[in-house]
Amino acid sequence: MLPIKKFRKSISEIVFPVCCVCCGVSTNKDGRLICRWCEKDRFEYVSENGNDEIQPETVLGLYSMWYFDKGGYLQQLLHNLKYNYLRNAGIELGSILGRFLINRSDPDSSTIFDYKKPVLIPVPLHKSKLRKRGYNQARALAEGILKVTKWDLADENTVIRVRKTKTQTGLNSAERAKNIQNAFSIKKPGHLQNCQPIIVDDVFTTGATTFELANQIFEETSNRVLIVTVAKA
Repeated sequence: MLPIKKFRKSISEIVFPVCCVCCGVSTNKDGRLICRWCEKDRFEYVSENGNDEIQPETVLGLYSMWYFDKGGYLQQLLHNLKYNYLRNAGIELGSILGRFLINRSDPDSSTIFDYKKPVLIPVPLHKSKLRKRGYNQARALAEGILKVTKWDLADENTVIRVRKTKTQTGLNSAERAKNIQNAFSIKKPGHLQNCQPIIVDDVFTTGATTFELANQIFEETSNRVLIVTVAKA
């Protein structure tokens, strides 16, 4: 039976080849959705995390893995992740982000993550947008981080989006902040007590969305938050 299974696998790889969702190279050998080249060498890693950003008092730190490459492979990957239901790729990307977090060289950040029990909080989507997309890409990223770090993941009803907002694309910083104001509600603040809240999102641009969510979490729990994203624009 073993030769038959190998034959079927070979045929399957020809008919349904596994490819990197970022660059399209074949990954049949290891079955990865994001190839090792894209993970290690294609994108520029952020070396100075949180040091050049003006952050509100409610934010304890900001950690982004790669610099956003407008018009490049990463932008296309994150676009497909958001709109083309690449949930498994999102989880794999989250695992890469998780490894980045636990292997980071910043000694101060290690103290922050170990100070309280970390709880991952994906930026929630409004229910209408969730129905349209089919899933929340930020939650897929958080699930990937969870696989590597073993941190806790807040359930979907802990933090919700109560107001439907228009896209932030094309808005300036002030317009983004106004657009997202009062968009979130903390339904289960008790779940975020005595922990280190970590907001998870795909891209950090001006910080309007994550800062607004951080403010809401702080108002309900008095906990300052960490922000973790795949990319920084």
